[in-house]
Amino acid sequence: MSRIQQNMKQVTLARGICSTSYLSKIENNQTIPSEDVLQLLLERLNLDYEDLSTEQEMEFLSELYSHYKVAILERNKEEITRNLQSYTDKNFLFKDEKNFYTYNLYLLRLYLITVPSGNICISLISALTQMEDNFDVRQKFIFHLNIGIFQFIQRDFKKAILSFEISLHLLATFPMEDWELADFYNALSLSYLSEDHILNAIEFATKSLTLYKDNLLFARAFDCYIVIGIAYKRNLNFKNAEENFLLARKIATNFKLTKYNEIIYHNLGSLYAIQGNSNKAIDYFEESLKYSSNAENTLLTIYSISKEYSKQNDKIMVNQWADKGLDYISTLDQSEYMSYYYHFHIFKLNQQQDMEFENILLSAIEYFEGKEDFHYVHKYSILLGNKYSEIRKYKNSALSLQKAISFLYKIKSINYWEDL
Repeated sequence: MSRIQQNMKQVTLARGICSTSYLSKIENNQTIPSEDVLQLLLERLNLDYEDLSTEQEMEFLSELYSHYKVAILERNKEEITRNLQSYTDKNFLFKDEKNFYTYNLYLLRLYLITVPSGNICISLISALTQMEDNFDVRQKFIFHLNIGIFQFIQRDFKKAILSFEISLHLLATFPMEDWELADFYNALSLSYLSEDHILNAIEFATKSLTLYKDNLLFARAFDCYIVIGIAYKRNLNFKNAEENFLLARKIATNFKLTKYNEIIYHNLGSLYAIQGNSNKAIDYFEESLKYSSNAENTLLTIYSISKEYSKQNDKIMVNQWADKGLDYISTLDQSEYMSYYYHFHIFKLNQQQDMEFENILLSAIEYFEGKEDFHYVHKYSILLGNKYSEIRKYKNSALSLQKAISFLYKIKSINYWEDL
């Protein structure tokens, strides 16, 4: 594992110490090296290992499992980081290879909570992938769950679902605690939701919710209510959507989870926006803004408010909120928030029919196409086509609307008009 993480080839590690074939046998637990050979290998890797007895090994893994469980259920990043540091400060020489695999699988999940896109996650995944053939069933389950979480964080939702479904097929083959099963169902439901597999999202979020409630893990039930609410909202079942968002708010209130108010109020705002009640939507969005926890969420909420005022054709308020968004972006690294830079400028210039508006739309379409954000290429190509039509540039209008149609195909992953 350490050799792979350091991107060192077997021949490099073995040179002058042992043969490559002998090193391969050591790594695959087919032979036990002498203390002298082991020490030389560890020195080349710049590692100082602590040798554990079999009893110490089991005690250590039991302690790690307890931290693993608490970390997943409570998600206190500061505490997880402290615990991780205590484990990574030392290197352990495991006598049982299965314990070594479990140790690293637990560590990977903890890193996915604290530094999800970090190089440590990538290197651990690379190393564990090469060892997968040696995993037992439970280890394979955790491995593919971790891979799915990593892919979800990378926004590769289709691959995440495939990884989670590998874990799903393994469930019947080994016993699992309720909390761990609930955590898995929750992760699976989020991936299904991200790909608009609405019924699957509701099914697995409901399973997760039941397990969390049965085990009195009400704070974790919050996630399930949000997923179910969003799924119902997308399915235009507004009554059930609101019911679940309000149940989430009840949990947040009862357990003083004020950090979740941002999510609750934003989802309530989007629910009323879909129903055409812009005034109530704006009220909820403004409430969400009071609890905003980061730049991305702040900009999303300002964008949502700008959009509602744009629907009302309230030019003054559109400009006011778009300016707030642009002013806020000016305090940040603008390159990270170019999407919102374009959104706010388009809102501000939407009432104009001059070259500035045409140029900002063309620039936005090029930007979103480069980011493969097909939704906004489609959306702004329609807007540009309509603007061209208003000023009688019909050829340009036709080309823009044709582009909008082609990107609608990409959004729906279809190649032929017959499949529409």
